[in-house]
Amino acid sequence: MGTFRTSGYDKVLLNLRAMAVELAEALQNHLSAAIEALEKGETVQDWEERDDIIDQMRDCIVKRSFDIMSLQQLRSQDLRWILGFQRMAQELERVADYACDLAELSELKPEGNWSVDILQMAKQLTNMTDYTVAILKGEQEITLDLADQDDVLDKAYASFKAALVKGSQEKCNDGQLGLSLVVARTIERMGDHIVNVAETLLYVQTGSRRVARAGS
Repeated sequence: MGTFRTSGYDKVLLNLRAMAVELAEALQNHLSAAIEALEKGETVQDWEERDDIIDQMRDCIVKRSFDIMSLQQLRSQDLRWILGFQRMAQELERVADYACDLAELSELKPEGNWSVDILQMAKQLTNMTDYTVAILKGEQEITLDLADQDDVLDKAYASFKAALVKGSQEKCNDGQLGLSLVVARTIERMGDHIVNVAETLLYVQTGSRRVARAGS
């Protein structure tokens, strides 16, 4: 957002980022627990409580954003900042919802012996999330285009879908493959929302949604 003045108003704007960091860290822990449950077949006992807390954090950011916009005369860059963090809060909350779905799905396969492809998707999602949270916290510069990283999840999901269609055509009703497809779709959707967070962060900082490529 550039250089901040030290006014109370600017501190309020900066607090939006602090609130978003707190939300992102809560989501990070929530997602980690859900993926661990998926891998080990364990039950996330407090997933509803985790999700409620994240919902409340999202609501606080949205309310604070509206309060700022209603009480202040905004500079153009301020609006980008406020709406950007408001959108990020919404996207992070959606990832948390999908993490709850993932935790519930893990209970359908308590042995936890998912395919290598599912485990690789979960690892890719974790890496994307960790990278995005590090950017939000100011610990990492934006150097990767997460849309490219998300292609890995998209292709894996497409492979599961093609395998299920092939099984149906061959009259092979594989319930485990169907369950894996739902899990893959859930992870793929989480990846989409993480990409939205990363692109919104880049937009807040630069006014562009995509990382500039070398030579472009």
